[in-house]
Amino acid sequence: MNDHTAVITGATQGLGRALAIEFASAGYRVVGLYAHNDEAAATLRTELDAVAPAASLVLKHDIRHDNPELWQRDEIRNAARLVLINNAWPPFTPQPFHQTDWDEVNAGWEVGVQGAWRCAHALIRPMVRAGGGTIVNVLSQAVSGVPPKGFSAYVPAKHALAGMSLALAAEYADRGLRVFSVSPGFMQTPFTASWDDRMIEAITSAKPPDDPAEIAHRILSLVESPETPGKGENHFL
Repeated sequence: MNDHTAVITGATQGLGRALAIEFASAGYRVVGLYAHNDEAAATLRTELDAVAPAASLVLKHDIRHDNPELWQRDEIRNAARLVLINNAWPPFTPQPFHQTDWDEVNAGWEVGVQGAWRCAHALIRPMVRAGGGTIVNVLSQAVSGVPPKGFSAYVPAKHALAGMSLALAAEYADRGLRVFSVSPGFMQTPFTASWDDRMIEAITSAKPPDDPAEIAHRILSLVESPETPGKGENHFL
């Protein structure tokens, strides 16, 4: 076990769960954050304990709100190197623009952008004190070029998160921080479980679904590679 800590939001299901297991298996102390699903959190705790007993944490925290006590934990405050992966996103079901309510759009902004902003804001100082750190913002290949139909509640906030990557890199790259985004393809996870089967078939007819475990491995490789620029760029996975 090294003294590097990976803070992962939306850590209990889908890609977040795969990231938590991948980073813990690589020797990171994982602080996995989740908002609602206690059952999934209990399962992840068991899985992480099997990888590195008592080393990692799964904590209930709504990232839309401040929690100063969380960021003062020894696992974060005393880490030699911090990694933050902003992965959390609210439930989303594709549908036509004219049937989409603003509350569905705003949920993406509150969790995906405001939540990521609050987590980064809390960890910038300890990263700078430690002489460096890494922030990874999870986007999607849906924000590359023309998005699929029905994604009007999803795409605007993802573009804003990409902009935040660039803004953070512009301010902190010369202080030892690396900031970048990653864009996985479609994955069959609890996030997409409610999607119409016809849409999933149309998406996967051109390219098979990505495996969350493989995507997590690629993200770990980017975090650990000294060749990753971390200048706000987006990596397509």
